[in-house]
Amino acid sequence: MKLNKVINLLLGLGWLVASGGAFADSSGFDRPIPARFQVQALPGHPAFAFSIYGAPAELEPLKQLVQVMRDQSLGNAFDPAPTPNANTKPVFDYLAGVGWPALCYPGCADMQIKGGRCVLSPENAAVLAPLDRAGVFSAVQLGEWGYYFHNLAPNEPWWRDVYGKEFDQLKHLMKPPGLAGYDRRPTNRQECFDVVRDYFKSRSRDLLGRVISVTGHSHYEAYAGEWGARCIGLEVGENIAFTQSKFAFARGASRQWQLPWSVQVSPWFSGACTTSGPLRREAGGARGLDAGHSLSLYERMWLHAWFAGAALVTPENSVAIFFEKPEAPWTLTEHGRKAAEVFRFTQAHDRGVPFTPVAVVLDHLAGYNGYMDKPWGILEPTVGDRQVRDLFDHQLFPGSDHIHRKPNPDNPESSYLRPTPYEEMFDVQLSNASVETLASYPVLLLAGDIVFDDEVIAKLERVLKQGGTVLLTPAHQAALGPRFVRLAMHPGLEVLEPWTDPGTGRPAAISDSRLRRLAREVLPVEITGDPIQYEINRTTRGWVIELIHNAGVAKKPGEPAVTDAGAIARVMIRPRIPWASAREWRSERTYTGPEPIRLDVGPGQGVFVELSGP
Repeated sequence: MKLNKVINLLLGLGWLVASGGAFADSSGFDRPIPARFQVQALPGHPAFAFSIYGAPAELEPLKQLVQVMRDQSLGNAFDPAPTPNANTKPVFDYLAGVGWPALCYPGCADMQIKGGRCVLSPENAAVLAPLDRAGVFSAVQLGEWGYYFHNLAPNEPWWRDVYGKEFDQLKHLMKPPGLAGYDRRPTNRQECFDVVRDYFKSRSRDLLGRVISVTGHSHYEAYAGEWGARCIGLEVGENIAFTQSKFAFARGASRQWQLPWSVQVSPWFSGACTTSGPLRREAGGARGLDAGHSLSLYERMWLHAWFAGAALVTPENSVAIFFEKPEAPWTLTEHGRKAAEVFRFTQAHDRGVPFTPVAVVLDHLAGYNGYMDKPWGILEPTVGDRQVRDLFDHQLFPGSDHIHRKPNPDNPESSYLRPTPYEEMFDVQLSNASVETLASYPVLLLAGDIVFDDEVIAKLERVLKQGGTVLLTPAHQAALGPRFVRLAMHPGLEVLEPWTDPGTGRPAAISDSRLRRLAREVLPVEITGDPIQYEINRTTRGWVIELIHNAGVAKKPGEPAVTDAGAIARVMIRPRIPWASAREWRSERTYTGPEPIRLDVGPGQGVFVELSGP
């Protein structure tokens, strides 16, 4: 694919220019970024939301906390707010006036169990009604439902913990062992899809139809959007792997379904948990500010989620971490001060729109599940499934799997955010995405087993007619059969050369060399030097590059973080678009073109470089 062709396509899609476009071409062409790709905010809340986790259920302490959050610039949302019931009605009446998003837990230990006792009533809905009338976003969390469905639904010890003496009355709701949450072994992907959809929609109905889906150990974000979630939520941190591929799934689902997505950063880490106070041993593991994950990782996670387009970031357990005591005078800890610094930073800068010119397209029924390593948690992977898994875990986000591979013993935190060889330029879309969504990406990379029915072929043909590029494998060509001719008429279709990844010994969806060339073709800058994680956003004034050096901070669950001051990433930014000056947002250091920008990024540090046009 020629570079000038890609630039022309990006211009046509509006990616290279914006209103008042600093990078408008010589003809004065000036279009906004496609509306479908704008960051989807929480309804009624155009600003980025940063929440306190664990709002008081009593009115006066809550009022105190709101004032502290305002005075300290500590956030503008509650996730979770108290459970909505008659006792907490004054709290929600007050929050309606404050105007901050309020997300709730349903207040029952069996929130994931279909047919259980966790069913919210019209009385619960009435408590939230003042928020609706005030235009304040609210939702009820359905947390870790993918993990529950496959792993906890047949787990008797977990059920006994949940129901205690009532276990015998409700044990009939458990699923049979060995079937990953299904009543019988499904024979195909459609059956799996139907069963999991029925489960999710049943729980959504019982939770007032206002669910925020929060998934950690699964990649079911696109399905949550399709099945009616109000917000597509992720849990990261904890012991959860695959952070960056989960972001790609959630952002793609957000754009497909025009829904906000959110990130909850968990402080749990192999039995240790961050709380206030000194490092100490308690029943179940270590506690204290130095327990759990490092403050460095929290900062990188919060900022990267914001830059990647999340509408809401929730630091889990923050009411017990950000304050020495969760009560007046609400004295901030080191973590609380860092959180306030991060929130002020997000309020002071326009993050723009994540620039993701490539959509990895999977089949609608793919049921990708990195944690289970089986489609829909139960089906045996095909060659195509292995290609998808290898693409995410070995090529795009290498080193992100600490579930099926042993973590680095010296730094088990090192797998949570990883250097990106090809920039985080990817969203994940499913084949049922609208043609408007698919055509908004300059490049579609088809991966895995795809059912090429007439509707899918027609959408691909539309994308090609509009000047897009479609990359597919010889296996896809074979699956298309005679219908391949319809697509081959267009110059943007490319059948990729077969390539076996020497690291896995398996055939890959795309070669590393083609990925490198693709990055050269579609990215407005080139990043060279030491390995680093980076993402590029488009703003109304230009481009912003986020660079994150994840090395140099080592953290074990029950020990303080250790920083290697000499672990410096030396990188160079070479813009491929016209630019006159650049500014690094955090240090305020400036640079002048046309020389490349040289940066030293410290251990665990994230920097943001904004390019301004001539």
